[in-house]
Amino acid sequence: MGHATVHIETGETRVLTDPVLRPRLAHLQRIVPLPPVEPLLRPDAVLISHAHFDHLDVPSLTLLHARLVVVPRGCGRLARRTGAREVVEVEPGQELSVGASSIRTLRLAHDGRRHPLSRARDTIGFVIDADRRALVVGDTALFDGMSKLAGLDVAMLPVWGWGRRLGPGHMGPAEAARAAARIKPRMAIPIHWGTLAAPMAPWLSDPVRPAREFARHAAAVGVEARIVPPGGSIDVGDG
Repeated sequence: MGHATVHIETGETRVLTDPVLRPRLAHLQRIVPLPPVEPLLRPDAVLISHAHFDHLDVPSLTLLHARLVVVPRGCGRLARRTGAREVVEVEPGQELSVGASSIRTLRLAHDGRRHPLSRARDTIGFVIDADRRALVVGDTALFDGMSKLAGLDVAMLPVWGWGRRLGPGHMGPAEAARAAARIKPRMAIPIHWGTLAAPMAPWLSDPVRPAREFARHAAAVGVEARIVPPGGSIDVGDG
């Protein structure tokens, strides 16, 4: 769906990650069309990676009427403003069940505070284990534990941001490809690119460039990358 918003269907279970479903977020402008919202309503679970405004967007969560919202420890109060039926705060290493899916959390290398003066919070990645095993990473830098994430069918990895440069705790295309080389998924899908943009973002004239560069670097380390444009879809089958 663009940025770090991914709609995952495993059997009859629907999960949505880091939903941002608005045309503008403060100074950030959505530069691709908004996806149809109706198919996204009432998901079985919404998984929030961290408290940054471009990942935990209260108006977008309110719109969804989610059955369950999963957030890092310390983000529950924000999530409860959305009217979700149930809010669960998690720490790295926890497991929970959503329908027929098992979801495991892991700590990522990213500052998860809401803003620089707020209290520290974790940034969480999610391994979703159902008929396929998928990793979803909202924001992170490279970290040593990536090499322990074996046996994944697909890894969804952030490859850029929204501004003129990447700050600490982020990966560009080359770093994301190194992460993919450590994880060794059957397929890697770049996310967090070409959707939200601040003025003067360097890729505005070519929004697919970060994803394309990631695919090139991934191929060089022997990882198959599939570029799914914002609003696009892919079936992770047996091939």
